[in-house]
Amino acid sequence: MDPEITRRGMMKALVVAAATGTVGSAATAAEAAQRVPATQVYDAIILGAGTAGLVAAVEAYDQGIKPVVLEKMDLPSGNTIYALGSLNACCTRMQKQAGIADSKDELFADMMKISAGQADPTLTRTYVEHIGDDVDWLQDTIGVTFLKLQKLPYPRLGRIHRVDGGSITGGGKLIRLLLAACKKRNIPILYNTKAVELITDKKMAVTGVRALTEDGLVEFMARGGVIIATGGFSANREMLCSYMGGATSRLALRGSPYLTGENISLTKPVFAKLVHLDQFHAGPIVSATHANPADALNSGYGIIVDVRGKRIIDEANTYVAKARALPSLTPENMAYQLVDSSWTAVRKMVDKFTHLNTRFYQDDTVEGLAKKAGLPVEAVVASVKGYNDAVKSGRLKDLNPPCTYKNPFAMDKSPFYAFPFEGGITATFGGPKINANAQVVTWEDRPIKGLYAAGNAAGGLFFSDYIGGSQLGAATVFGRIASRHIAKVCKKNKKV
Repeated sequence: MDPEITRRGMMKALVVAAATGTVGSAATAAEAAQRVPATQVYDAIILGAGTAGLVAAVEAYDQGIKPVVLEKMDLPSGNTIYALGSLNACCTRMQKQAGIADSKDELFADMMKISAGQADPTLTRTYVEHIGDDVDWLQDTIGVTFLKLQKLPYPRLGRIHRVDGGSITGGGKLIRLLLAACKKRNIPILYNTKAVELITDKKMAVTGVRALTEDGLVEFMARGGVIIATGGFSANREMLCSYMGGATSRLALRGSPYLTGENISLTKPVFAKLVHLDQFHAGPIVSATHANPADALNSGYGIIVDVRGKRIIDEANTYVAKARALPSLTPENMAYQLVDSSWTAVRKMVDKFTHLNTRFYQDDTVEGLAKKAGLPVEAVVASVKGYNDAVKSGRLKDLNPPCTYKNPFAMDKSPFYAFPFEGGITATFGGPKINANAQVVTWEDRPIKGLYAAGNAAGGLFFSDYIGGSQLGAATVFGRIASRHIAKVCKKNKKV
């Protein structure tokens, strides 16, 4: 029987009973109880049907407890479906089979370095200790197929395990496989069910959630705990402005428009310790089509100009730094990566933009390129000439702003190309601080009984930047840890 149809029917039975004033009658109350209990009770209540939430649901079931997933939208709508589907891992079966030498200590050191030393070392150590086995678990239990490992530039090296998505994104494929695993186990996933408040007892232990359903407010009670796996707040402009400033709130979305900060709004009233709220990952994007010009920005060729045709940033910066700074540098949050045909991979970018029906501009002259792009011709010509002269004279650092290309190339080989882009926000890093058991802690660093967080809903693991694939990796690691801890609580309570 379809669990969604069953849920709707049960909820409507309660509403009708309450509306007719018959719930207080002993006879009718007994009849209503046969249709649906006054509250729904589970061992683990999981908020969000993304990677963290679905991983937690599967693990909870396999640990012998009863989970339910509450998803506020009518289908999984988190950042995973937009992702390439990579997991950053060491000591996996795939690495060993490929003869890739790596270690947990090396991955730990690199993750701490990329986070500028500000990530919680305990959480980082927990990640590296579990991620190898968890990637193997995704293969063996969920049926994930990964593409062949490649040796990539530092710090990704031979660690990036990318899900083979076939005709869809790797992230989309991962969600489909996790949904199939939940269906196989008959794990209920209740859509259009938005958690709006945590329920606590007199000791402020979390005992359930109050959720808004199509039939009204319903209480879901948890014997073991509630796992918040709702993602971050990258789509909540008010929170972005409050925690990061107005410029950040103007960044275009690179991911889901439904990550609206339930990880903050639900946990703040129970005095959760909120950390790293000003931290986020950024990248270039064309918001209208979701085309990603990162390869052009990282190519080491050409210059970046704003809508006035003037250079605005050091082109040698990473694509993350360029995207992050763009709304502060230009009120339009819009710029153009100009390159010439010296960049041998330019045709790949052209094909990508064409495939995604995304506008770009091409011409045999810089003047013609500027006209087609609608940019001030004289300003663009002056910017290109100034750059080329500086390359030839070896004085790139004297430009304003300076350019620090280590191996600069003059922009003088036609045809010329202009790829427009906006600064975009991929995900926020901040949220309720968790410990190694994925328990949310208070400002006094004491675990809040019954409350857990995983994935981008949790805070403490990421700061400044991260090694690609670490977000899905963390969702998997801490989603499983949270469910294992809840299972221990449930089993302990049964013995008492």
